[in-house]
Amino acid sequence: MWTYIQSVVVFTFVLGSIYLLIALGFSLICGVLRIFHLGYAYIFPLTIYGTWMFMSALDWPLIPSILGMVVVQFIVSILIYKGMIKKYLTTEDVLLTALLLVGLIVEQACNYFYPVQAGVYLETTLMAGTFQFWDVVVPKQLMVGAVIALALTGAFVFFFVKTKTGMAIRALSQDIYSSKIVGINVETLYMFTMMIVLLPVIIGMLIVSPVWSIEPGMGGMYMVTAILIAVLGGLGNIKGTIMASFLIGFTHAIVCFVIGEPRFMNLSALILVMVILVIRPQGLARSESLW
Repeated sequence: MWTYIQSVVVFTFVLGSIYLLIALGFSLICGVLRIFHLGYAYIFPLTIYGTWMFMSALDWPLIPSILGMVVVQFIVSILIYKGMIKKYLTTEDVLLTALLLVGLIVEQACNYFYPVQAGVYLETTLMAGTFQFWDVVVPKQLMVGAVIALALTGAFVFFFVKTKTGMAIRALSQDIYSSKIVGINVETLYMFTMMIVLLPVIIGMLIVSPVWSIEPGMGGMYMVTAILIAVLGGLGNIKGTIMASFLIGFTHAIVCFVIGEPRFMNLSALILVMVILVIRPQGLARSESLW
């Protein structure tokens, strides 16, 4: 029994922190732009396969390849904002369809050029080996990733709560018309938000790539996790996203180490979100506020 408790505590921390990186960007897009970004799934495979493309096709070292991938991600996000979000913001059905197609196109392109048999692998290991906490063994890479996730989340919270730009984005998320009246540059802040939400996902994928499996369709799986966390936490609320990430991490740890059925991890999260939303439809925190 004590071993089960140890496993649940340790992996709730690890999984919750990694899930926070996966979901934070999606939650922020929902909170600031007020759209359900169904194309968010493209960021996950593009991070891995974009880096691999620079390494394999151009024979670049790892770090320049990562920087090249980040540039590509920024360019794609700007094109999505200017070509889709800005143009079709008032026609939600067209916008959601277009965003969904972006995610599917990137997934199919990755599958065509780099199928599972290609053996894509990024050597982004920050710390090899394992930690042992009591009777629980955890890859050092995931533990370091969890610490990085919390530090990055703290930086995001500080940015939105303490800086002028962050407070302007919060004001924009609450009332776009009043924000325009007081002179806030809505266009610039929207594009800035589209770019900064990439950072948690990029960092998260580079951290887990040496440990978790890589395949072109992984974006859909991570997208489901991001949606569940964002909805459970209260769309756009960072505080709620933090709570929801660790709650789903706790649920997954219970299913994995106590029940012993890892196949039911996603099902357990779906049931948890459904039950909580029946009791509290607005989620764990206010969806009208970023914090």
